[in-house]
Amino acid sequence: MLTLLTVLMLTSGSAPLSVGSDGGGLVINEIMIDPLASSSTDMGQWIELYNNSGNWENLSEWIIVNENGDEIQFSSHVIPPDGYFVVGASGIYGDNGNYTPDAVWGSFSLSPSGSLLLSSNCADSQEFFSWNSSWDLEPGASLERLNPGWTASDRESWGHSTTEFGAGDLGTPDEQNSIFSNGFGQNTWAFIKAFVR
Repeated sequence: MLTLLTVLMLTSGSAPLSVGSDGGGLVINEIMIDPLASSSTDMGQWIELYNNSGNWENLSEWIIVNENGDEIQFSSHVIPPDGYFVVGASGIYGDNGNYTPDAVWGSFSLSPSGSLLLSSNCADSQEFFSWNSSWDLEPGASLERLNPGWTASDRESWGHSTTEFGAGDLGTPDEQNSIFSNGFGQNTWAFIKAFVR
């Protein structure tokens, strides 16, 4: 316990956190589950991926699977380090809440109580997390990861977006999350839980 407290004191202020994520280089960074500004809930859903590594990532090596076993399989597309990639239900600007996805999924959806698995056969890497009513989802607001290096399966690693986009929903598709935190002070408990794992 003394060692942990010493480390925590040394990382105070705005020092970058380097807590290992579940998924390696590519992570799920933001999800829009319950949009309000789109023509329907299904049409406005999307998932943002973020390349949290120093290497280029080819999406053809990755899949996303939801709690029903539905899959998103990607064609060859390379994401640079610190790059974003948004896959959504619709590419029709007026119907999807007025944003431009990088790709459109087929038979796939996000549920109010669900899960996502991001997996790579090539890198033998995966990330899994689930959510339910205890997450207090806000209609019209995406769930953003506070830091792409924090564990996805921990509820404390996520929060609701505070930035308006497109036709009026809250989210940051293809941009740094509005609640991004790289400091110790703002999210002490999330850091401690991730650090001691």
